[in-house]
Amino acid sequence: MTIRRITISVPEEVARRIKEAAADASVSAWVTSVIEERLEDAELDRLWDEFYRSVRPRRADIARANTLFRQLTRPRRRKSAA
Repeated sequence: MTIRRITISVPEEVARRIKEAAADASVSAWVTSVIEERLEDAELDRLWDEFYRSVRPRRADIARANTLFRQLTRPRRRKSAA
């Protein structure tokens, strides 16, 4: 992979937070991973929008999907030890 150096300018506070977040990693490596993640998220959002437009779900389908999502992602209750 070819590496290309670029220069960015950020406010002092942002620079401090970046260095703190990078911890023991190099700032360059940390920033690269954050940007790659953001680019992947943007691509997934674009693909989802494209899929959604092609499928055109009905309101009832959307409501059912939202209900199922809430059921599947709600915190589970732990059984208490008796």
